Amino acid sequence: MAKRRKNNLTQEDFLPEHKPVYVVDDLESAIDLFLRDGKIRNISPHTIGFYRQELNKFKKILEKQKINTAPHTITQQIIKENVILHLMDDGLKETSINCILRAIRAMFNYLVKEGHLVQSPMCKMSLIRQKKTVVNAFTTTQLRLLLAQPDQKTFIGVRDYTVLSLFLETGIRVRELVDIKLEDINWNDGVIKIDGKNNRQRLVPFQSTMKKQLMKYIQLRGKLEHNSLFVTIDNGPITIRQVQEQVSRYGRRAGIDGVRCSCHTLRHTFAKLSVQNKADIFALQAVLGHANLDQVRTYVNLFSNEVRDEHRKFSPLEKLF
Repeated sequence: MAKRRKNNLTQEDFLPEHKPVYVVDDLESAIDLFLRDGKIRNISPHTIGFYRQELNKFKKILEKQKINTAPHTITQQIIKENVILHLMDDGLKETSINCILRAIRAMFNYLVKEGHLVQSPMCKMSLIRQKKTVVNAFTTTQLRLLLAQPDQKTFIGVRDYTVLSLFLETGIRVRELVDIKLEDINWNDGVIKIDGKNNRQRLVPFQSTMKKQLMKYIQLRGKLEHNSLFVTIDNGPITIRQVQEQVSRYGRRAGIDGVRCSCHTLRHTFAKLSVQNKADIFALQAVLGHANLDQVRTYVNLFSNEVRDEHRKFSPLEKLF
């Protein structure tokens, strides 16, 4: 009786004489091919930069442990033991680990799709569970303290007050803010064109107070050789890091504690105050640029006064006494 054949195929089964020939035999080449494909598919430069950063971390993690980095030798077990557990032991947060895993998954999916590999080591793996943490936001008192910090007798002060105001008015991400060009502002309609995640553009409204502040700043900015809205004292486009450092510095100067003073906290604060001001959930999703309603529902659950007001009506302890 003939021996029963093995049903599950491996990469070697598809190659002549079962001798493996790998077109991409090192991780650096695989990363370069993947990023090149991303450029061809017109993925945003920020996404390309994210993939490059996280995949280079992945490469260094394996090299540090003297593990073969050829893509066809990387297994699910290596990713579990030498990436996930290794990073957990180093104290890396779940969100940071998942960033690396997302990049690894995207690259290996590309290698499989292009025929460089038969199967991805990530095909049966999920991202690690992340703790649902409370979303921090500024109080109105903290906001007033923060907005009082920029010295508006200086160009930097006016610029930074405008930056803080725009965060509070629109809830945009810091990367979206530094990407704004002068021509993105539609003064007649009172909207700013924002280049969001995954090349998704959206129009974010602004009102009269913000309009006056933007006009004041743009007059001081003057005409330059480039069209970036926010600029440094040397007239170059401002960077993400520079905005982050300024926001953090003003937070320290204002003596704000109990909440991290960051651009993202300003985004959460916009969401919090919008919810408390009875913003429509779909309008809020559109302004924030979320792909779905999940995060917006989180904001509503956290910040809506309705739950607190209803609890006051049915509180068992209050009714008891």
